[in-house]
Parts: sequence; C-alpha cells; structure tokens
Amino acid sequence: MPTLHIVTVGTSLLTNSGWQNGTKLPSRKSLLEKLQSRPRELSAELNALMPFIQKGECSSVHLIATDTPEGRLCRDTIATFLQRHRVHLTRAEARGLLRISPDQAASPESFYQSIRQFRELVLRVVQSAKRRGERVLVNATGGLKAQTAVAALVAAEFGLEAYYIHQSLCEPVYLPTAALDESLLALLRELDRHGPGYPAGRLREPDRLRLEREGLIHLSHDAEGQPRHVTLTDYAKHLLSRSSYSSQG
Repeated sequence: MPTLHIVTVGTSLLTNSGWQNGTKLPSRKSLLEKLQSRPRELSAELNALMPFIQKGECSSVHLIATDTPEGRLCRDTIATFLQRHRVHLTRAEARGLLRISPDQAASPESFYQSIRQFRELVLRVVQSAKRRGERVLVNATGGLKAQTAVAALVAAEFGLEAYYIHQSLCEPVYLPTAALDESLLALLRELDRHGPGYPAGRLREPDRLRLEREGLIHLSHDAEGQPRHVTLTDYAKHLLSRSSYSSQG
C-alpha cells in the first residue's frame, strides 16, 4: 500500500549546520551538501523519517513549514534530498505562525487563527490521501511544538499512526494517539467484560501490539518472558467510559 508521511518541518537543519539566528542564511546548495553526508544528524525530520525510507515504507512525503525564510529553506532543502531518494514530494506552508521579519509584531490572536488554519491544512491532506487509498503517518518531530501537538490530534481523530524521535534515540517511537475506531472499542469491551487477567494468548498479535503501543493494556509475563495476562490501563477505562457516555447521549 502506498504510504504518505505528513512531516512538520522546523529549523533543526539550519541550527545543526552551525547557522546562528540573526546571521545571513546559507545557500540551499551548501546546506544540501552538508545534509547529503549527515541527514539523520542534521535534520530532526529526516532522523525520524529515514528508517521508514530504508524499510520501503515511504512512497511520498508532504512537507509543511512556516512561511518564513528559515522554514522555507529547510523545507526545500529536505525536499531536494528526498527527491534524490525517489520519494514523491508535495509541500505547503503554515502561514502566520511566526513573524516573517523582526519589525512585525506577533499577536496571540494571529497565532490562534493560524494554528486553526494549520489544522485545516493537515486535515485536507489526510482526507485526500485516504480517498486515494494511501496509508498515512504523521511525523510529529520537527516544527513548532504547537504544530506537532495539533498534527498528533488530527492523527488521533482519523485513527492514524503518529511518530516521534528524540535525538538520543536510534529509532522513532509511535505516539499513543489512541483513536477510538470500532475495532479498538470492540477489543476494549471484550477485555473489560472479562475483567483483570485476560489471557494474552487469546489476543491476535497485531491487536496486542496495537493495545501495547497505545498504552491501553498492562501485560504480565511468565517465567520464560512470554506474555501471560492482559489488564486494561486507567486510560483505556476512561476511553470506554467516554464511549459509553457518548452512545447514551
């Protein structure tokens, strides 16, 4: 299945390449030369994305950067790098989140409007990809904290996988978005009906791994280290309670 990664882009490429705020921006050519030799070291976005590319789980990427010179430079340099790796590219701008020049005043009202527009932008990309039958993942590593938070919220709303990598990690980790689709609800209800100590062997491995990844079960192990019993976490119980309340309403 074709896989699209939605990637929020920050300026780690610039700062990790030695650029300092307030100084002249480097050329895209010089930045790309550095990126080619150390992609995961210089770019937070590529640090999270490269493992998927290497496993053949990335056919296209949608890059979203702020409408600043720094954001555009990082986005376009990363785009060129990915195109050389035969990844299909689309790109967009999140407008109005940051001041474009020092003489512009920032306002909370402007940021509030812009972050809602950013949410709409991510939503439209997701909807288009879903109509094309693509698997969609959200790379919530680079960019403003507000951007990554909102992107993860959209992932949860659509039942998508969202992932992140810290510079101290070797591989990205999936974020526990815990989207409540019907299949997940059915699993939680089955475990809830049984009560504590549900036999782990009765769960299909993909279901167990999903529940573990989302932080919805506690798993006990036998003396040989094999999964033994499954118990719902407090967060899973909260989701069930919320679902029950919604259905009653």
